[in-house]
Amino acid sequence: MNNNFTNIDTCFTPDNLPCGAMVTDAEHLILNVNAYFANELCWDTNLLIGHRVESILTKASKIFYQSYLVPTLLHEKHCEEMQLSIVKGNGKRISITANVKVDANTNVYWSFFDASKRNKLYEELIQAREQLELQTQELKTLASIDELTGLLNRREIKSRSTSVLSLFARTQSPLSILMVDIDFFKSINDNYGHAEGDRVLKELGRVLITCGRESDLISRFGGEEFLILLPDNNLEQAMIFAMRLHNLVNKILIDEKALTVSIGISLFDGKMSFEEFVHKADIALYKAKGLGRNKTEVFSLA
Repeated sequence: MNNNFTNIDTCFTPDNLPCGAMVTDAEHLILNVNAYFANELCWDTNLLIGHRVESILTKASKIFYQSYLVPTLLHEKHCEEMQLSIVKGNGKRISITANVKVDANTNVYWSFFDASKRNKLYEELIQAREQLELQTQELKTLASIDELTGLLNRREIKSRSTSVLSLFARTQSPLSILMVDIDFFKSINDNYGHAEGDRVLKELGRVLITCGRESDLISRFGGEEFLILLPDNNLEQAMIFAMRLHNLVNKILIDEKALTVSIGISLFDGKMSFEEFVHKADIALYKAKGLGRNKTEVFSLA
């Protein structure tokens, strides 16, 4: 094989390189290639000499070569880490990374590195990243959801409510909040066991989801207490929601006895903080309990 490469010493030739090496002229004709083309790319190197470099490029890489690589070489005299696809002598395609440089005589020197394994590594890294993102999202979901009921937890509803209150303070739209507490829940645990208590909590969670809209924020606020934020609900609408909730909760049976809840309602005044909003609903809730339970009361200054 004709060899125009400069030897560094008698032990080194371009054929010893673990990559493809090629020289083309200003007319894009291949002047020389090293043994890599025969050993790894399955080419009869004698058939390549004198042919245009595009003859070993895929169609897409030919377009990239003509529209980007050649103009860049004319202006910059070199290109680094170009991603191309070439056709091997056996017709198979292979992804390569090419470094290209033009000398003073306008000869173009190429080095080819097989990028197949790197592409595979990239794919594996992308898959690993997607898996990590999925796991991160799952962890975020777990951190925001009450495991037993599937509702938002206390921290999450507080976090989301901040922006909701800010929005409704600006729009002056109605906003209601309900504090719901299971009546005599301690007795359920004491008399029927914690497994039965957990069942009741799960059933109530399902009822709350059935009652709520997509825009409502429904949470297990702690223990047997549930907090519901109802955007665009005035007092009349909040009371309708509460009455419907009472009826559905009564269908949950414990030893053939209907479950009951007490509910406190508070209306947003456009100024109060989340804590103040909840506190007023809590006051109304304890008023409902004091009046005999299984009823709904609304916070009032009176």
